[in-house]
Amino acid sequence: MPKALSMSSLSEFKNYLHDHIQTIQCISFDIFDTLLARCIEPPEEIQRAVAHKLAEHLGGNWTAEKLFALRQMIEKKLRQQSVEQGFDHECNFVELCHLWAEKIQQKPDAKLAKFIRKTEFELENAALYVKDDVIDLLHVLKELPIKLIAISDMYLDGKFINKLLYEKNLLDYFDAVYVSADSKLGKYTGRLYQHVQAEQQLRAQNWIHIGDNPVSDRREACKLGIQGIWLYEKAEIKRRKCQALSSKMAKRGGLWKGRFFYEAIAQRFAKQQYNANFFYQYGLQVLGAAFSAFTQGLLERLAQKPVDKVFFLARDGYLFHQLFKNSPTTLDSDYIYMSRRVITAAAMAEGLSHEQAIVAFYNPKQQGLYSVFKVYDLPEDRLMGLARQHGFEDIKQPIQDWNDSRLQQFLADKTVQKIIREHGVKARTLLEKYLEQIGFFDCQRVAFVDIGWNGTIQKFLKQAFGYRDDFPVLFGYYFAFVPKLYHDFGENNFCEGIIHDSRRDNACERIPAEVEEIFEQAARSAEGTTLAYRWENNQVVPVLKADSAKDRQAEIQCNPWVADMQAGILEHYRHYQAVQKITGYQSAEVLSYVHGLLERAIVYPSKQETHHLTQLVHTEDFGHDDILDIGKKAIRIKDILQPIKLFRTIEITAWRYALFANIPTSIANFMFRVLFLHVVKK
Repeated sequence: MPKALSMSSLSEFKNYLHDHIQTIQCISFDIFDTLLARCIEPPEEIQRAVAHKLAEHLGGNWTAEKLFALRQMIEKKLRQQSVEQGFDHECNFVELCHLWAEKIQQKPDAKLAKFIRKTEFELENAALYVKDDVIDLLHVLKELPIKLIAISDMYLDGKFINKLLYEKNLLDYFDAVYVSADSKLGKYTGRLYQHVQAEQQLRAQNWIHIGDNPVSDRREACKLGIQGIWLYEKAEIKRRKCQALSSKMAKRGGLWKGRFFYEAIAQRFAKQQYNANFFYQYGLQVLGAAFSAFTQGLLERLAQKPVDKVFFLARDGYLFHQLFKNSPTTLDSDYIYMSRRVITAAAMAEGLSHEQAIVAFYNPKQQGLYSVFKVYDLPEDRLMGLARQHGFEDIKQPIQDWNDSRLQQFLADKTVQKIIREHGVKARTLLEKYLEQIGFFDCQRVAFVDIGWNGTIQKFLKQAFGYRDDFPVLFGYYFAFVPKLYHDFGENNFCEGIIHDSRRDNACERIPAEVEEIFEQAARSAEGTTLAYRWENNQVVPVLKADSAKDRQAEIQCNPWVADMQAGILEHYRHYQAVQKITGYQSAEVLSYVHGLLERAIVYPSKQETHHLTQLVHTEDFGHDDILDIGKKAIRIKDILQPIKLFRTIEITAWRYALFANIPTSIANFMFRVLFLHVVKK
C-alpha cells in the first residue's frame, strides 16, 4: 500500500510531481475545495439560498425554511434508497429536483424542476472560484502524456459539474469527469475509484489522486494501491471554519449577518488582483460598502413603491446612476442637470420669503445679505442700492440674528420683491421647459436620487411647480437625509435617507453626516455644477460652471482621485451583488455592519487615510465659490493645553476626527466619539 502523504499546497504537489512524473499514468483531482472553493461557507448556505429563491418564486404559504426542510427530507430518502439498492449513500440532483417539485405542487412539474436546477447552478457559479495555482498546475500537466481526471463525491450530477467546470475555464484540462451522483458510488468506500479504474483501464501503481479529505481522498485511495495525497491547507481550513461559525451566528441576527456577508465579499476580493492605488482601494474596501448597501436599499424601495421614472440629480447623483445602471432593473432612469442654485432661483417667481432667505445663513461661511444674493442668483447691481436704503452698509457682513430688522424691511420692500419676482419668473420658465423636455411632468410618480442632506431641490421644486395639475408624486431617496432646514415637504412629496436618516434618531448611523464632504466627493461627476439654463437649438440646455473658475481648477485636480474611488466602488458593487444573490439578504440586514465599517473609517482613520483624503478639495453648489479643505492641519498634544483655540478648530473643521492623526493612540478619537454620542443622546 502506498505511503499516506499530505501536502500543504498545490505548489508543493507540483514539486512532488517533478520527481515522480516518469512513472505516472494518471493524475486525478478532487473538485470542491481542491480545484474550486466557495466564497461562502458552509455549502449548505447555497442550498438555503435556493430554498429562499424558490419561496420568492412560489409565493403563497411556502417559506424558505419549509422548502429547505422538504429538500433535506427528499435527499435523505434518496440516499437511503441508494443504499437499499446496493449502492453507496448517494443521491442525484436531477432526481431530487423532480421529486422536490412534485412534492411542492402535488404533481409532476418539469418546469419547476428546471427552475430549481437553474437557480442552484447560478448560485453555485456565483459562489465558486478557481483556487490559487490551479490553472498554472493544470496547464503544465496538460502538456504531458498523462491522463487528467476530476473525481467528486457530490450530489450534483456530471452534466451539472461539467457545466460549472466549463464556466470556470477548467473543463478542457480534463480527459474525464466522474461524479458520485451519476454512478451512486463514492470515493469514501473506494468503489468510485474502482469504477474509474475499470473504465479508464488504469494501473493503481501509476495513478496519483489528490484532494482535501483525508479519508476519501487519501486513505481509501491508498487502500487500492493508488497514491492518495491529502491536500492539507491550514489557512483554507481555518477560513472555512470561521465562515461556518459566522453562518451559525448570522442566524441569530444583529451584526453577525453583516459580518458573514462581508467575509464572503472579502474572500472574493482576496482571489483577484486589484489596483494598489490608495483611492481605488478606499473605494473598494471602505466606501463601496456604503454605496452598495444604498443601491440595494434603493432597489428595494422602488420595488415596494413603483415609479414611472428615476431621476439622478447632477452632480452628486452621478455615481448612484452608474451603480443603478449596473443593477438588475428595467426601470427607466435619467441623469438630469439640476442644482440647488437653479431650483432656488426658480422658486422665487412668487417672491422671496424670510424662510427662504435664511437658508443662505446655514453656510458656516455665510456673508450676510451677499450670501442671499449668491444663493438665489439675484441681480446685485439692481438690489445693492435698495439694500443700503435699509441699513446694509456692508452687504458681506455676516448676519448672526436671522430676524435682523434690516433683513425684514428689505424683504418687505415691494420694489425689492418685484425685482426678485422678475428674476424668479425667468429662471422658473427655463427650468419648467427643461423639466418638460426630460418628461418630468409626463410621469405620475417620480423618484429623485441624490446624496441628500436637506432635500433642498425636492422642497423648492414643489414650491416652484406644485401649482401644476400634472406635478407628479415625488419620492426623494437620499444617501443621507438630515432635514435641518425644512421639515414640511408638502403633500405627495416624500423623503427618506437610506444609509442615514436623522428622523430615526440613531446616533450610530450618523457617520455620513459627520463628514459629508468625503461621500459627496466620491459620488460627484467630473463636470462643474449647474448654474443656469439657456436656449440652444430650440432646446433648454444647462449652463455649467466654467473650468476656468478658481474652485473648479482645484476640483479638476482632484478628478483623477475621484475617478479611482468610483472605479473601486463599482467593483465592490459587482461582488456585493454576487454575495447578495447567494445570501438573499436585504439591505437592512447588513446596514448595522456597514455603519460599523464607516465608523472605523471616519472616527478612527489611519494616517494614510487622513493624508490622502484631506488632499481632496470640496466645492459647493449653493451660490458661493468657496473651496473647503476636508481636513485642517492635525493637532498636536500641546494644542490640548489651549482648549478655547482647540474648540474653535474642531468647530470649523469638516473632518474633526482627522485632527487627531498625529496622536499615537486612538484614545482622543474614542473620547471625542463618546462625547458626541452622549451629547446626541441628550
